[in-house]
Amino acid sequence: MNEKITPFLKKLIEIDAIKKQYLIEKNDDYSNLNYNDPLMEDSHEMVKGLIHKYKNRALIKVSYQCAAHCRFCTRIRQIGKKEGTLDSKNIEDIVNYLKKHPEIEDVILSGGDPLYTPKLTFEILDKIKNIESIKVIRIGTRMPFHAPNAFKSLVYKNLFNLISKISKEKPFYILVHIEHPKELVDESKTAIKKLKKLGVTLLSQTVMLKDINDDLTTLEIMFRELYHLGVIPYYLYHCDNVRGLENFAVEKNKEIEIARELRKNLSGIAMPLLVEDIENGFGKIPI
Repeated sequence: MNEKITPFLKKLIEIDAIKKQYLIEKNDDYSNLNYNDPLMEDSHEMVKGLIHKYKNRALIKVSYQCAAHCRFCTRIRQIGKKEGTLDSKNIEDIVNYLKKHPEIEDVILSGGDPLYTPKLTFEILDKIKNIESIKVIRIGTRMPFHAPNAFKSLVYKNLFNLISKISKEKPFYILVHIEHPKELVDESKTAIKKLKKLGVTLLSQTVMLKDINDDLTTLEIMFRELYHLGVIPYYLYHCDNVRGLENFAVEKNKEIEIARELRKNLSGIAMPLLVEDIENGFGKIPI
């Protein structure tokens, strides 16, 4: 994985909790590690870009491209590689697979970051929106915290108009991935408010990271701010078991204690579920 940050993030990079997420440190070595696939996505890729691991839902990897590269990424084995980008033929294969498998009712667009490639995401959504068996659509993104000002461009206006249209017909969820309250600067809050206006449900996802956010006060401030912005804190993850990223994992007993205290201090809606994504295919299990 190559280091990659946006001009927007460069303005915040002196903040320790942000710097640690993106800037490669002198002891890091991403060149020789044989990264594993702890969530077994590769073995469940039915056609290029489509992961059908659970019976009633599927994940679409739009590309392996993100605006910035997180050092703790679950898909660190792939992120930044051009070969992950879907083309029109790949999208057609995905659409045909979804039509042949009407048991799939819930589709998640991920990657990479689907909002980093708005034209490609537009094409996918435009193709799958009318598949009757698909009842719910979700998108996972870090763009409000990587490059929030990008949302002002015309290409995003077109994508957001499509999302708004779809959200009137079926439930549409956007899951924003955030790690620290220092990421909730004015530009990011404005981007979140723009997403809110689309008629979607906004949820958040956070990974508990050692020496970055494994602190009661830090997480309490962040989840409360998200709640006030209309974002429902959804998942608080134990760091996935990716070989080479063990230094980011927090001891589970500490995570449990923080979660207990959070539940005392936060509204139920503002309290995410502490989970671990189990490697053997059971999925996200509450810790």
